[in-house]
Amino acid sequence: MAVAAVPNYMGCDFTDAPPGHRFGLYFDAWDQHWKIPDTEKREALKRVTTLNDTTRTLLGGLRNRQGALAGSLGDSVWRLPAAQSTAPFMTGLGNEHPLENGFSFLNPYGLPYLPGSGVKGVVRRAAEELALRFYDDTGGWDIVSLWWLFGFEPNSVYLTGPSDKMPPAQREEAQRWQDAYRNPETRDAVPRDRLEALIEAALNGEQRRRYREQPFLLLDELMTSQKWRDELRNRGALMFWDVIPEPAGGKLAVDIMTPHYGHYYQDKSMPHDSGQPNPILFLTVPPGSSFTFHVQCNPVLLPKTLRDSWPILLEAAFRHAFDWLGFGAKTAVGYGQFPGDALEKAKAEREAAAQQRQEEAAKERAEAERREKLAAMSPLDRAIEEVVAAAPQGQPRYKAILNALKQGKWSGDEARQVAESIRSLMTQAGAWRVKSEKKKPEKDEPYQATLAVLAYLEGKK
Repeated sequence: MAVAAVPNYMGCDFTDAPPGHRFGLYFDAWDQHWKIPDTEKREALKRVTTLNDTTRTLLGGLRNRQGALAGSLGDSVWRLPAAQSTAPFMTGLGNEHPLENGFSFLNPYGLPYLPGSGVKGVVRRAAEELALRFYDDTGGWDIVSLWWLFGFEPNSVYLTGPSDKMPPAQREEAQRWQDAYRNPETRDAVPRDRLEALIEAALNGEQRRRYREQPFLLLDELMTSQKWRDELRNRGALMFWDVIPEPAGGKLAVDIMTPHYGHYYQDKSMPHDSGQPNPILFLTVPPGSSFTFHVQCNPVLLPKTLRDSWPILLEAAFRHAFDWLGFGAKTAVGYGQFPGDALEKAKAEREAAAQQRQEEAAKERAEAERREKLAAMSPLDRAIEEVVAAAPQGQPRYKAILNALKQGKWSGDEARQVAESIRSLMTQAGAWRVKSEKKKPEKDEPYQATLAVLAYLEGKK
């Protein structure tokens, strides 16, 4: 019987624990000799995958908390809600685990997650490829806007270039990136005002004076001087939040890879296609799971021309990442993929939310104006306005006031003043009738209303 490597007093039933705890602390796959039989690995992983009701409640609570925090921060948070993955997702394979392949769980909750640093790395790579014009559509990106939003990285390969220590293929790729940076079109795409603002914000003294008159000289010298790269320090304005996926079907999945070349990589034998496969099991978040991305921006750190356009640039970078890069591990073989239309849905939701906020703001302004107007009125006029505000929508103003008058809301001189106001309203609306032309005057509503008002005016009521 497989057991977990825990003290006896803790028992052996960990079904109520979240998957991260069952995968780590309470992994129940050990035999009596503290080994994990090959036949037990798959079943042990299957026991990890289920998210019980308590774990689902915890997961929903964390996602709702993120959403509430994002809502409280308003436009400073760019949100991509409920992006549905189209392929299995995995991350943290390099984490230590008895089954060789680990997985990233958010502690102390024991829930699968994609660290914000991982999201930032992918989106930065997407922004770099766009800024360096590897594709026809740059999405509005340029290299200096990249530094403003993500921070300046002095060891970027497009600045340092290839190294003799690199393998040939890697050296060739590094040269391609530096050539893209040197491309005059890359320089021409840089807005001068953003470059000048970066020089003022990130350099001091001699360095600042040196580049004030020739700001584009800095772009060239960053490739040749490690000193200048170390001097240019700029914190990016974007902060990427951790992503907590909601697994499809309420459970994780077990996947498998079968490498055939252990004889070549480990035993130093000649490579061939008849090697013995070695099945390796690992956890994934299944396709169709829901991922919500949040990116927070501190616009105070940005030049004026970027304070309104950063969401547009970020959306272009995410679209490129969805189309070409993917998130998490094993993206080269199709893992961690998302559909590009998720961004269109998110854009529609943001526009709808913005419209709703505008409508709510307009209502608040109208209500504030109404309260201010009421405060300046006499007590009687204020009471009349309150009656009108409480009346059914679409009911004529004079009718609402007359109904309240008939119900005894006012008496004496106040009743006569109210009746005078009703007569004025009915006259303006063309409803004041001292004579009815209908065969049944009792069904002539304006005529009957006129008689009721006259009764108050003449002191008969």
